Amino acid sequence: MKKFAAFLLAALTALTAASCSAEAENTGGSAAADDSWDKIVEKGQVVMGMDDAFPPMGYTDTETGELVGFDIDVATEVFRRLDVELKLQPIEWNTKEMELDGGNVDLLWNGYSYTEERDEKQTLSNPYMKNNQVIMVQAESSYQTLEDLAGKSLGVQADSSAESALNSEDAKEFKDSLSEIIPVDDYSKAVLEIQNGLIDAIAIDEVVARFYLTNDPGAYRILENDDGTVISLAVEDYVIGFRQGDEALCQKVNDTLKEMKADGTLAEISEKWFGEDVTTIEA
Repeated sequence: MKKFAAFLLAALTALTAASCSAEAENTGGSAAADDSWDKIVEKGQVVMGMDDAFPPMGYTDTETGELVGFDIDVATEVFRRLDVELKLQPIEWNTKEMELDGGNVDLLWNGYSYTEERDEKQTLSNPYMKNNQVIMVQAESSYQTLEDLAGKSLGVQADSSAESALNSEDAKEFKDSLSEIIPVDDYSKAVLEIQNGLIDAIAIDEVVARFYLTNDPGAYRILENDDGTVISLAVEDYVIGFRQGDEALCQKVNDTLKEMKADGTLAEISEKWFGEDVTTIEA
């Protein structure tokens, strides 16, 4: 957890995401010009698109069958304060933008990473957490570096941030060195495939990797540099995705998150899931 806190506190990247609040300022308050929030109020419900196998941000508890997670707890409190019913809608994550644009969900909130492409096509919230894309292997394996995985297989979730990181120019040498890149449906299945020896490693969000490390001690580990920091394919921010132009809805969520940061509620939820406040929202 100390290493997890270190990477969250480190100023490793400076993104220039145009959040809904920034858009509103630049257009003289355009967030009030659209009817996205009015539509939510009228139907009394907001539908949140999510991946139900992305712990600890949002996932199905195998014992209770309930959808739980950090993002779910935060979203539940946000819309409780806004007096709107929250409907959790698990979706195929590789079709998430289609679900959003088609009106099947009102927002995407489940470890949703900022990218320039998403910023161009959607209205995005303020960043609320940082994350690394890392490599996870069996604890007992001999792999220590990216070079050690040359000629090996790597599991990657389709249309994930890990896939985007792997396809970047910075990771080209590593990607080209692999013998096979294997698509995986979700991370819960991917970690089982590591244990069963079907794949050698997976590219995965650090917050998810640390969940598995905590819940199954001694089974997995993350590749690290000599100084103990994680080997990162990419550093990113988590945001909430809204349909392009739905600035009023985005602004309501942004403002409520700031309130929760100011009164300590956001810190309480973070401490429940991570043992400390790892959120990056400014009150």
